[in-house]
Amino acid sequence: MADQPEFIKSGCLVAAGGAIGASLRHLTNTITINLAGDNSLLLATAIENMTGSFFIGLIFSLLMTKSELNQKLNLFLLTGVIGSYTTYSGFMTDALYLFKESELLFLLYFFGQIIMGLVAVWAGITLASKIKKSASF
Repeated sequence: MADQPEFIKSGCLVAAGGAIGASLRHLTNTITINLAGDNSLLLATAIENMTGSFFIGLIFSLLMTKSELNQKLNLFLLTGVIGSYTTYSGFMTDALYLFKESELLFLLYFFGQIIMGLVAVWAGITLASKIKKSASF
């Protein structure tokens, strides 16, 4: 089993990041509903997943080194904050709801999020590469 004090420290980093990510997700949901109306949770899920995909590509690329600080930042930011901000289960629930309503909307939503998620990750990685080059990471 992993060293218990280290396991507890890493768990606390994930939990702290998770609290922030969950709060950001709630904020995104609230803002989206206030701007776009009560039926806009599908839009909120898409926004969360696209921005989360972008930031996971960006942050992962910037923190690729194996330093102890970067490993802790990975736990806090990627697993904690972004892991709880993005929502695979929400995405699946939304997709199932749309499938019952319209197969075309389901296909557009499902494959649109996957394709745009890949584009967002690629954009994050590309931006990280440019940041590394200009900042001599």
